[in-house]
Amino acid sequence: MKLKKAPWLCAALFCVIGPLWAEPHLKCIKIAITNPTDQNRSAENIVLSVAELRKVAPDIYIGSHIVTATDASTVAEDAAALRTQELPSQVDDIDGDLKPDELAFQIDLRPHQTRIVTITWGPPDRIFRLRGDYEPQTNAVFTKKIDGMGWESKRESFRLYFDKRNAIDLYGKPRPTLQLERYATPGYIYHNYSPDGRDIYLVADALGIGAPGAWVNGEAQHISEVDNRSWRIISTGPVRAIVELTYQGWRIAGKSVNLRVRATQWAGERGFLQTVTSTDAGDLTLATGLTQQQGIPEVRSRADDDPLWLAMWGEQAVEGGNKAVSPILRGTNLGLAIIMAPGSEAIPNKDSKDYLFTFPLKNGAASWYSLAAWDQEGSNNPVPVVGAREPREHVARVAGVDAIKNQDQLLATVKDIAARMKSPATVKILSSSPELQSAPADTLHPPSSRTYKQAIDLLQKEIDRTAEKHKNDLKLDQIAIVGASTGSGFFTDGNNQTGEWKTQKGFFWTGGFWVGELWKMYARTHDEKYRRWAELWTSPMLGKEAQQNHDTGFLYFYSSVAGYQLIHDQKLRDSAIRGADHLLDMYNPTTELIPAWGKNGDDSIIDTMMNLQLLWWASRETGNSKYKDVGLKHALRTADWFIRPDGSVIQSVHYNPGDNRQEFRLHGGGASPDQPFAFPNDAKPGERVFYHTHQGYSWETSWSRGTAWALYGFATAYRESHDPRLLATAQKVADYILSELPEDGVPWYDFYDEGVMFRNRDSSAAAIAAGGLLQLAGLMQNGEKAQLYRSQADRITHSLIDRYLTPAYPGDNSPPGILRHGSGTRPADGMLIYGQYYLLETLMALDAQ
Repeated sequence: MKLKKAPWLCAALFCVIGPLWAEPHLKCIKIAITNPTDQNRSAENIVLSVAELRKVAPDIYIGSHIVTATDASTVAEDAAALRTQELPSQVDDIDGDLKPDELAFQIDLRPHQTRIVTITWGPPDRIFRLRGDYEPQTNAVFTKKIDGMGWESKRESFRLYFDKRNAIDLYGKPRPTLQLERYATPGYIYHNYSPDGRDIYLVADALGIGAPGAWVNGEAQHISEVDNRSWRIISTGPVRAIVELTYQGWRIAGKSVNLRVRATQWAGERGFLQTVTSTDAGDLTLATGLTQQQGIPEVRSRADDDPLWLAMWGEQAVEGGNKAVSPILRGTNLGLAIIMAPGSEAIPNKDSKDYLFTFPLKNGAASWYSLAAWDQEGSNNPVPVVGAREPREHVARVAGVDAIKNQDQLLATVKDIAARMKSPATVKILSSSPELQSAPADTLHPPSSRTYKQAIDLLQKEIDRTAEKHKNDLKLDQIAIVGASTGSGFFTDGNNQTGEWKTQKGFFWTGGFWVGELWKMYARTHDEKYRRWAELWTSPMLGKEAQQNHDTGFLYFYSSVAGYQLIHDQKLRDSAIRGADHLLDMYNPTTELIPAWGKNGDDSIIDTMMNLQLLWWASRETGNSKYKDVGLKHALRTADWFIRPDGSVIQSVHYNPGDNRQEFRLHGGGASPDQPFAFPNDAKPGERVFYHTHQGYSWETSWSRGTAWALYGFATAYRESHDPRLLATAQKVADYILSELPEDGVPWYDFYDEGVMFRNRDSSAAAIAAGGLLQLAGLMQNGEKAQLYRSQADRITHSLIDRYLTPAYPGDNSPPGILRHGSGTRPADGMLIYGQYYLLETLMALDAQ
């Protein structure tokens, strides 16, 4: 009984070979974060307990993780999102035992918005090919040079005099950068004028900006008399800085008190949160506040507000000089504020030096937020023009400077912080165990297992529907003007649901696949309509072979060669030979490669392995070995330069084509793919200069369709050349693919990105890989390997025709024959003409066996 007539046998085969499929490398947890208010929350601070995460996922690899978010509010919506936003995150060891305690990040939330956050973890070799390099946004230092402990965001820097003064001072920053290291540099005078930042505040003998003290006999007493002071920098990084100050034996109000203060500075914020804890303070009343300056009045919240706050706005920054005792700097304003934690039972107060809050410790702790806002923030924030390489290629921002300019803006900011403290975002862990990023939802409930013939019939319906609809798009009097990028009548990308093809200019690099489908259907049915359609869509490409790039192979192997082999029309043979000759003309003997985009180019891509099919055919057809010779040299060089030791694949390699060029063009991928790219190098003629990707996640990952091109291309190259090196390469790539495929056999667009950054599967890559495996199976001398590759080709194909080919689930109302979820370039998601073609080709090969 043939497999194509026995769906039950297909299912049994699935069970037998199931264990051969790779275990997923990455796991995740889903979390819902909700803004409970009707206010926007930009950069909401989120802290997750690692201990709580481990209750759900004991094996979670904190440190080798990525935090991402979508705008989805439910898990179902999140599964349908194609692109995520990476959120810089930070792991902190709070208690100093060298184990992770907290995971912190920031997230933007609209009013009442819920966003789904995904924490993904896995081996560092995976995660750190995906995870971004998070620029430090906070810092902390301790040095006598600044009299103690300093902490900062890019907006402001603070320092605490770690001596009897125990007061908090301020460095203001016209330029938003991290500057504490500069202030701590020996010999540097941080009071001096600087375009970037300096000490701008006069603390005198007061508390400064929110330093802790005690309320004794009507005065705020500093933490002065102590037996021992110690400090610890808990963390710094892209999200927050945390410092800890410990005071042992503070002699105050007839007591000896042990006190610990933690200050947390979040990225992008003008202020910091302090938490004071003590187990032996008893009924000691603590105090914090702001230095009274220049007669500037305090502004306070209403008595019944919770949390309470106080603020000051006015000319209280000092001029630059050798000490921070210079006159007040006129014409600029500095805003300061203290916001107590909700429920603090704080009492507004003051003494001769400070505007204060006095408060008890509740359950041994108290917290408050200290804020500083100088109206000169951001006044020296240079913005580079595109490609800037020197200072004169920057502009100085005037409009849109993000600074607080008046008291009303200060109070609005204070109230916003108070609201955040009172109603922080809620966090709910949705996962009950570690998860895998799901395949598309519409692939999860296939109606039944199809035979190959049933699937071919579905594809035939799509072909008929497309041809009937578009056959009049090619006007006979306009065929001459149709080129790779001009004219109409061809298509590449279609809609997953409607099956409608998007309009495009010209036949692009993909025109041959549609024609190839038509020739395939003509060969199967001998129905003359398919021949007429194939000849119609082939005609605009004839005679334009020398105008193409390396995709000459794609264009003419699947149109002219396929047609000639069926109907023996001399003009189709002539077209195919012209295409092969064009590839020979492009070939560079110095590099032993066919460049991708034109003669004397400096870039070859893995896709060209497929275009060699035109050369293999021409060599057989003409008996002239020159075509085969070039194909073999290109294949061997590609095996050497493009295939990594583990079988993963580089998409694009740039090289010195012989003229020692120092400037290149990155065709495909990137924001400006055709812009000149200066890359100084000393590569000798014929040597590599650099490699990159157009459509994969990054230069160091493996784009799945390119990897499938490699498998198919090297299998074909071995079949035509019998060179064992090419068989070994094809096997290496095949084994890599099989080790990376997800459970349903349809790869993510990139083998390393398992739905972390982009949620795209690529059904076209699966179809190509299935065809490559099937071909490789027929070339193997090793029977076990042959069976493995054949069975895997079967399984991939069945997954495609059962799960991705419409109708794909009960009640699926899309037109039949759409191969869903191809990804030309992420995050695009739809049907692809080459996915349709290779699925048809593979199905017909399987059906014939």
